[in-house]
Amino acid sequence: MKTFLFILKILRWILGVFCLLISLGLFIEQSFAASVVMLMFSIFLVPLTGDFISSKVMKINPDGTYAIVKAINYSHLHTILPTYEQNVFNRQKPLSDKQKIRLGRKIYYHTLCAAISDFNLTQNETHTLNEIKVYFNLSEQQMLLEKKRISEKTVKNLIQNCYADHVLTDSENQQITNIATFLQFPLDKTEAIKNKIAFSLFNRLLEEKISDNRLSPMEETELKQATRNLKIDHQSITTFISERKIKNLQHAKLLWNLDHGIFPVIYNPPITLTRDEQCYLNVNANLIENKLVHTGYSRTSSSVSFRVMKGVNARVGGGRYRSVRENVTQIHPGSLFLTNSRIIFNAGGKSFQIPFYKLISHDIRGGNLEFVIQNKSYSLRLNRNEAEIFLLGLSSSIRQYRNSNDHLKIQAMREISMNEIFI
Repeated sequence: MKTFLFILKILRWILGVFCLLISLGLFIEQSFAASVVMLMFSIFLVPLTGDFISSKVMKINPDGTYAIVKAINYSHLHTILPTYEQNVFNRQKPLSDKQKIRLGRKIYYHTLCAAISDFNLTQNETHTLNEIKVYFNLSEQQMLLEKKRISEKTVKNLIQNCYADHVLTDSENQQITNIATFLQFPLDKTEAIKNKIAFSLFNRLLEEKISDNRLSPMEETELKQATRNLKIDHQSITTFISERKIKNLQHAKLLWNLDHGIFPVIYNPPITLTRDEQCYLNVNANLIENKLVHTGYSRTSSSVSFRVMKGVNARVGGGRYRSVRENVTQIHPGSLFLTNSRIIFNAGGKSFQIPFYKLISHDIRGGNLEFVIQNKSYSLRLNRNEAEIFLLGLSSSIRQYRNSNDHLKIQAMREISMNEIFI
């Protein structure tokens, strides 16, 4: 429905501007009558002017009952009906039954708006609304129609007000339910509005926590507490948070763990491990090799020409062939493994291993992961995320290889034990 109204509004703008241009053209051609007609069309079609005129026309009250409604002070509940009665008594022409019902609905609506403006219905306000209902003999359907005019907007504003401090208390939650019930606004729609606002706030907090591409245990606890504060069901988080964001959370948590020497363990990897060796990471990689490859031969020759007789020349010479070589890049796909003591690349005949004690340096160069050992280097191409994961894991694994009492891991384990798990 909202999409339809939005499209209708755009069409009104387009048609309104179109009619205005036609009116201008007719005015230039001195067709003044037609120009005025098209100008009136454009004024009513354009939402800005059309809605303003419509609202003013709606307030025109030829029978004079609008003055009765306007004269009432709705903030003083005890004076509403007495003021109405006094205004009716001072009126020269008596009211018909239809006018009384129409006035009753308007008075009920304005009283309801005043009562609900602070999002808190008192017994006195409820009693006054019931008095108005009985006094004007309003039906349940008539009251429902007046409530529907403000129910959705009121419930939404109340929920936004309750979430202003990013905490929804039990009493505020009950207040929302009470107001929605009184206004006969569906509770399932109320929950949908709550979830939309709550997850909007939660997504903002989530983006803030992983802005540095790391998710620490303390930040996980803060996210967990936020779900409790916002009254979000942890089981339904995947429904409201995109799969991409879930993966970003998992990636940020993995990076924090690897940075602090906490590794996932791969059991039964497709490589042979030594005793007490554990496999931590397994990523796809391509080994890049630059080689001089024989591509063919080139021939060079030299010759001498001399005259034998008039009109006859002879040429004597020779030549030789040279091998042609070109620098060719060869790509060998395989799997790259990280253990607690070495790097292993598994690619059939191009497989290799680098124990940590032989590794001189490792870095990313030109988008490739480069390992340098004595008299040799290996260049592997990985995707950006996996390269970041592998480098971080390698740095921590080498740190623990050199010092088994890794103080970063000890502090991290302590922090994990003192916090909650969010994902």
